[in-house]
Parts: sequence; structure tokens; C-alpha cells
Amino acid sequence: MAPARPEVLDLGAGAADLEALQAFYGDLYTAAFPDPDERESLANIQRYLELKASGWYGANNYHVRVLVEGGRMVAGSVTDYLAGPNTGVIEFLVVAPDARRRGLGRTMLADAEAALAADARAAGAGGLRALVAEMNDPFRGSLADDSMDPFARLRIWSDWGFQKLDFPYVQPALSAEQQPVTSMLLAWKPVAAAGQTVPADTVKWVVHEYLRWAMRIEHPDRSAEFGAMARYLDPRDAVDLIPLDRYVGHDPARPFLVHEISTAEDEDLPALRALYRACFPDRATAVAESAIGVGPRGVSRRCADHAYHLWALRGAASGPVAGLVSFFTLPGSGFGGYVALGPPLRGTGRLPLVLARVEAQMLRDGFGATGWYVECGDEAVASLVRAGFYEVALAYRQPPLSPGGPAPGLHLLYKSFGRAYEAPKLEGEKLLEATRQIYRVVYAIDRPEDSDLYWNLARQVPAGVVPFR
Repeated sequence: MAPARPEVLDLGAGAADLEALQAFYGDLYTAAFPDPDERESLANIQRYLELKASGWYGANNYHVRVLVEGGRMVAGSVTDYLAGPNTGVIEFLVVAPDARRRGLGRTMLADAEAALAADARAAGAGGLRALVAEMNDPFRGSLADDSMDPFARLRIWSDWGFQKLDFPYVQPALSAEQQPVTSMLLAWKPVAAAGQTVPADTVKWVVHEYLRWAMRIEHPDRSAEFGAMARYLDPRDAVDLIPLDRYVGHDPARPFLVHEISTAEDEDLPALRALYRACFPDRATAVAESAIGVGPRGVSRRCADHAYHLWALRGAASGPVAGLVSFFTLPGSGFGGYVALGPPLRGTGRLPLVLARVEAQMLRDGFGATGWYVECGDEAVASLVRAGFYEVALAYRQPPLSPGGPAPGLHLLYKSFGRAYEAPKLEGEKLLEATRQIYRVVYAIDRPEDSDLYWNLARQVPAGVVPFR
């Protein structure tokens, strides 16, 4: 006898369906939502299905759809149809870990889209305007708390046509016992019409109706989180769309390859040193080229209290070394050493992609870093600010690179990981702790507290939030 074909069930409020819901919740849902602030209770989902059966949703709709294979649930989705903005919402889509890499995620997405398109037609719309999906922002929160690598997830959803809505999305608390979730983003897949932007009033309408119908917030306008999002959106005509793969540092139109230098005999070191010499000729702010790959800035390494990375970049596997990146990951923060792009990478818009890859690696290093510092001269400030860094409003001097050497005045900049929509709130004590770690690890100063440079900086640091220029 041939095995039974996989079947998608749209769960209702009957006894058998509620029993299936309980299995779905226990086997798939809770494992995929380890953060209790992100997930609905089983009782709430059951109540929503009962409301659907009673006709409460009107022209809107709510679906819990599960894929059963061989008597076992291997995938599922939770979705909403919002009739006002004619938009489908994917609250949740999961494939059991042992059933992944078989295309079931794409299958469930197509199934969800078809069900939502049917809702749109039933509501009198010619077709679905768009799909939106909540998902974890990989640059926020802990990677260990996610059910799969969130960087990989965004690249998968990018292949499915989703892009990041470039505004500060926050999920309000789902109940009085839960907290708002600030570590999520809202992704958008156009269905009716493509484009690089979405009207800001459309985004606001979608979020308002999502809070009302999916989160059961009866008066979204009274929500502090919705109010903050509305204040951001109201002055704007449109919200940009950022491809999810580009957001995490991968752009098919602008590829580059990273090769990590792990030994002093690496064949890329001579080319890396030549590129370094050409890009950093000022010996007061740059070590000798022969020091690249040796000494404190040696080859990539992981220690008990920090990690160091030295990367060679290429535009293609057969191409020459065309980029150099070095950086440290420290407890609580990172520190950028050198970033240089030469032909054919220079001037191609790859710098934000490179910085995203650096931040991803800092997160994977597991030292709890949430942002990073860089030092630079006047010529680099503008490009780094465009990339999301903020200049600390303090007089900063770089420690000498050799005993008795100069301590040149430089700009100190800071960036929170990922996309920021306002200046970070950097506490003075956190800046000083990071400075002590940078002095010890990067500049090999055993006792930073004995350094006049450190105390000259410490005297400028306020007790509260550090100002930015």
C-alpha cells in the first residue's frame, strides 16, 4: 500500500481539531518560541478558533494550519487576514527540525498565501495586497534563545520574497503577564504590486489592524508601543524595504568572500599586508605592515576573555585579495581594528554588508556584545556615520602603538548591532569598562587605570548617558 500523502488541515473549534491543536502547540509551537514573551498561550489560540467559528472575525480571518505526514505533524502556520488593509499576516511558520531541507517551509508558505488570498476574495478584494511576517531580528537578543540560526532564517525568507520594513517595530505585550518584545522586525512581501517602498500610512494601518485583530488589543491607539511606531511613521511618506539577505550582509548583486587568516603561514598574508600598506600609510595610527598576522594583532584566535578575527576579502573565489578586516570581540562590546576595501570592492556599496558580517561574527563569538567601537581619522567619519555609527562627543586619543610613540587624536565612534533609528543610550560606566578592555586586549596595557590617557578620557565621561555629536 502506498504511504498516505501529506495533508494540510485548517483547524477549527471541534473536539478533534482542538486535540490536534494541543499536539501542535506542544510538539512544534512552544519549541519554536522559546521566549515566553513572544508566544500566545494554548488557551488563547483555542479561544481564537472558537471566535472564528462564531463569526466574530467578520471579513477578517484566522488560521491554524498543520501539515500531517504519516500520522505526525511535521509543519504548521498561524496566520491572519486583515480585511481593512487587505493584507495577510504570518504570525508563525515552522517545520519540525528533522523534516527540514525538504521544501516544507516553502510548501507551508504557499499554502498560507493561498488561504489568505481566498480570504481576500471572500472579502471582495481583487487579490491580496501583501504578506507581512514577524520574525526575530538576528542582531537583537541572544542567538542561543532561538530555535534556529536567525541569520539563516532571514536568508531563507529573503529567497521567499520578503524584505525588512525599515522602521522601529516593537511587538506590544501579548498579556498582562508578558513584556513587549523589542527584538523583532516586520517583513513585507508584496503580492499585488512590487516596489522599493511601502506608503507609511499603509504600514501604520497594517500594524494597527494586526494589533487589533491578531493581538486582541482593542484600542491600539492607547498602546505605548503603537504610539511610538506611529510617531515615527506619521511624518514620513514611505517606508523603505531592505532585502533580508542584504540586511544580514549577503547581496547576490554585490558578493564577496571571507577568508579567515588562522595561521602565520597563510598564503593570503602577503597580499593582505600590501593592501594594508596602501590603505594605512600613517605610521602614527597604524602598525607596521609586517605586524599584520603577528603580535597583538596576530592571526584569528579565540581566548577566554576575547576573540580576534583577521579577514581577507575577495569579490570572487578566483579573484585577488581586495579587502582587509580585523576586529576584536570583548565581553559586552566589540572593537574594530582595520577595514579597507580595494579594487574591485571599493566604491561598490559593500561596506554596510561587510559591517553586517562583522556584527554577525561578534554575536556568534558569544561574549554578549551588543555594539562596537571604532577609532578613525577625519576622512572616515562621514562614511561610518552613514553606516550607522555615532561619534562620541569626547576628546579621544589613541594609545601609542609602540612604547614612547605618539598618542594621536582620533574620533571614537559607537554603533549598536543591526539597524538603529535613534542614537544609542550608552552609559558612561559601560564606555569606561569597554575602554579598559580595549586598552588591555588591543593595546597590551596591563593596567589601564595607571594610564594618563585613560584618566584624561574618564574625566570627560558623565555619570549617566554618554553624549554623541
